Amino acid sequence: MKINFTKKQYRQLLDLVYLGEWTANSSKVHGERNEEYDEIFQYVCSFSKSFGCEDLIEFDQSFGEYFPTKEYEESMHSYIEENDNEVFWNQISLRLAKRDIQKIGKKYRSKEEYLRHLFQLEEEYEIEFEKHGIERLVIREKELES
Repeated sequence: MKINFTKKQYRQLLDLVYLGEWTANSSKVHGERNEEYDEIFQYVCSFSKSFGCEDLIEFDQSFGEYFPTKEYEESMHSYIEENDNEVFWNQISLRLAKRDIQKIGKKYRSKEEYLRHLFQLEEEYEIEFEKHGIERLVIREKELES
C-alpha cells in the first residue's frame, strides 16, 4: 500500500506522531518505552528531508536515529503544556471528589446516585480552582487518632 502526502499533510502527520510518541513514552525510562511507537516515529521522520522538513528533524549518525530539532520541540511543547494543564485541573478535581466520597463512607443505592454525587463534588472543586487556583489548597498533617 502506498499513501501520498502533500508537504502540509506530512507536517501535520509529523506533529501528530511526535505528540503521540511523546504522550506514550515521555514518562517512561528506556526499558519501559513503547518500542513500536519509537519505530513508527523513526519511520515517519525518515521522510523529513523528502518533504523539506530538515529544519524540524535531524539524523544523528552516532545514535543512528532521527531526533526533533530544539526549535521543533519548543514549537510542539505549547500543545503538550496546554494538555498537561487541562489534565492536571481535571484530575485534581476528580481525585479530591473521589477522596471526599471515600471519607464520607456513604453507601449508594445505585451507580447513578454515586456518579451524581461524584460529579457534584467534582464541579465544586472545579469552581473553586477556577476562582482561586491552588491558592486555598492546604495540606494538613494527619491528626493523631485518640
